[in-house]
Amino acid sequence: MMKQMKELAVAEQQIDSKIAEINKDKVQRDKIIRKSAQQTMVSRIDRRFSGDVYDLFYDETDLTRRPFLNIGPGSFRHKIWRTADKNYGEDNAAWTKMRRGVEQPPVDYYWDVYERKPFPEKDGFFKVIYCSHVIEHLFAEDAAFLCQEARRLLEPGGTFRIVCPDAALMIRAYQTQDWSYFLNYLIVKTQRIKIPLSRFTDTQFKEVCAEFVVEWVSLLTNRKNPKHLSKADCVEFLDSFSCLKDAFDAASKLSSRDLNKEVGGHVNWFDAAKLTDVLERAGFTDVRRSSYLQSSVPILRDLRYFDRTDPEMSLFIEARI
Repeated sequence: MMKQMKELAVAEQQIDSKIAEINKDKVQRDKIIRKSAQQTMVSRIDRRFSGDVYDLFYDETDLTRRPFLNIGPGSFRHKIWRTADKNYGEDNAAWTKMRRGVEQPPVDYYWDVYERKPFPEKDGFFKVIYCSHVIEHLFAEDAAFLCQEARRLLEPGGTFRIVCPDAALMIRAYQTQDWSYFLNYLIVKTQRIKIPLSRFTDTQFKEVCAEFVVEWVSLLTNRKNPKHLSKADCVEFLDSFSCLKDAFDAASKLSSRDLNKEVGGHVNWFDAAKLTDVLERAGFTDVRRSSYLQSSVPILRDLRYFDRTDPEMSLFIEARI
């Protein structure tokens, strides 16, 4: 009898434990459902607010005409925005498909800055032009041409917002041996490197980061480029210059223009001073530094569409006429 009572007590404890687990799961499930519902509600409010911002600052004629241009949009698509991009390689693949294997919706304009042909729209057609992580893919003369065209295409008072890697941050990190600045991108964001930090030697830290720096300003790490550098070569190359900006300029000049028509890699660098100079030479009279999601143009503060690429490593500049 005592044995049966003990077994019954154990069984009751097991049942109580199962009920507790079920209730706990239910509580967790309800939390997830409430959080999901809240996120859905916030998303709806966000979409409605963003749409209202367009209505607040632009009239119906503007919204129908769509005087907003995103150059190099990647997967970006917005019903009120126009997009411009080029195709790459023998397959004429769009940028997103070439780099990530993802199909990209058609754009409004197929325009290749390397061809130096005017953008197919009249002077002063656009109110806002946005260009994120494109200009570093252009050689100096092409970057100047892009800015000149943006100046021509904008109406008086229009805004050109450019986002690109901030060379000043890269230089500071390399000079202070802040290797985590580069390795966060290589290990966490892109998983290009699988080795944990604890297994790196001092030499490996510098070689990997030197290669990153050279790759972000040139094609010298590409085996198809006439001059190709190994990881160790990258360290030696950068160390051979007293100023890293001079090294960047030299690396850019050693990069093949023909190759970049095919691969679309980084071949240029910018800090605030250099980009400001390019924009002022293009005819912009009001060039100011901005920050992540801090545009002076309200519609450019929508985090679902803008300033999404590597903001922690980026430079934000806005120019007006």
